[in-house]
Amino acid sequence: MARATSAISRAKPATTAGTSQSEYLDSSEKELLDCLRAGDNGCYEILVRRFGPQVLATAKRYLRSDADAADCFQDTFLAVFKSIDKFEQRSTIGTWLRGITINQCLMRIRAQGRRQEDSIEHLLPVFDEKGNRMDSCSSNGSCQIDELLDTAQMKQLVREKILELPDTSRVMLLLRDIDGYSTKEAATILGISVTAAKTRLHRSRTALGALLKPEMERLKYHADV
Repeated sequence: MARATSAISRAKPATTAGTSQSEYLDSSEKELLDCLRAGDNGCYEILVRRFGPQVLATAKRYLRSDADAADCFQDTFLAVFKSIDKFEQRSTIGTWLRGITINQCLMRIRAQGRRQEDSIEHLLPVFDEKGNRMDSCSSNGSCQIDELLDTAQMKQLVREKILELPDTSRVMLLLRDIDGYSTKEAATILGISVTAAKTRLHRSRTALGALLKPEMERLKYHADV
C-alpha cells in the first residue's frame, strides 16, 4: 500500500509551522477517523457511503471504462482500510481519498498502457520558416483551460475533448487543470521532472485547444445566428 500512496503523499505540502495536523479535520471527520482506527466495521460503511460518490467520480474521470472505474473504487477503499493508521492528517479525509484514488487509477493506466499512444503532433501549432506561428488556439493565442470554464456547457465540452487525448496528455490535464494540483505536485505524482511536466502540460493544453477550437467556433456561430 505504501507504493499506492507514496507519490501523492510526497506531492502534498508539509504541515506548516504552528499548524496542528488535526486542524485539517472537522469534528465529524475526527470522530470518523478514531472510529475507523478502532476497527469498527460500521464506520467503514459510513466512510464508503460518505465518500464513495467522490471516489467513483474521480475514477470515472481518469479511467475510460465504467468497469475499470468500479474496480478502482474497490481497490481504493481496500487500500484505505489497510492504511488508515498511516493517515498523517495533513489534509481532509476527502482529499486523502482523492489522492489514493488517483494513484490507483494511474497504476491501472500504466498496467494497460503497454500499447503505443496516438501522437498529438497534428494538434500542435505550425510555424513558418521565420518562426511565426501559423495558427492559434484562440484569437489571442491563449490555450488556458481555465479561460474556457465559464459555463456548464463549456465545462462539459472540455471534459469530452480531454477524453479524446492520449492518456499521457489526458492525465496531465486532469491533474493540473481539473483536480487542481500544482505543476510540481503533478510532476511528483507522475514521477517526472518539473521541466518535463511543464513541457507536457503546454503541449497537452495546446492539443486540447486545437480540439476545442472548431467546437467553440460552432457554438459562437449558433449564438450569433
